[in-house]
Amino acid sequence: MLVEVVDGEAAAGYAEAVFPLYDRVFGDQPDESLWREERFDRHRSRPGYRLALAHDADRLVGFAWGYRGDRGEYWPSQVARALPEVADEWIGDHFEFVELAVDSTVRGRGTGHRLHDALLDGVTGRALLCTTSDDTDPGPRLYYSRGWRSLGPLDADWQVMGLRLPSGIPMH
Repeated sequence: MLVEVVDGEAAAGYAEAVFPLYDRVFGDQPDESLWREERFDRHRSRPGYRLALAHDADRLVGFAWGYRGDRGEYWPSQVARALPEVADEWIGDHFEFVELAVDSTVRGRGTGHRLHDALLDGVTGRALLCTTSDDTDPGPRLYYSRGWRSLGPLDADWQVMGLRLPSGIPMH
């Protein structure tokens, strides 16, 4: 399995390959054009955007993406309102781990771990993500296994997790 990481400009060329997998895993967008406009292209234009792609032969079997976030932006503001006790420590010039998806045919083979590590390789400081509050879900289990901790609930269904990244030391 090959995992590669590309920046926002290069990511544009992968949208057509990413959407079918995104749709199979999440199924929350009515069509590709809306997903591309409201999610993929908007996110890939953010500072520090990175897209990690996992290929098994010629087939895309997983992806993860994230970007730098800061105070005053939409999601960090939601986190600050829900968790004011952690806002000063965690919000501001942080990396937002936004998406991680693995095709059901290759789950349980370490693809999620490889995508996670590739996406964060070389990123320093703090990282934040929002995931289900159901700790039996594969997402939180993967994040806990990589050193993330729960910072608290965003709402009844979602929790915010944080990870302190090594300063200047790439993750492997």
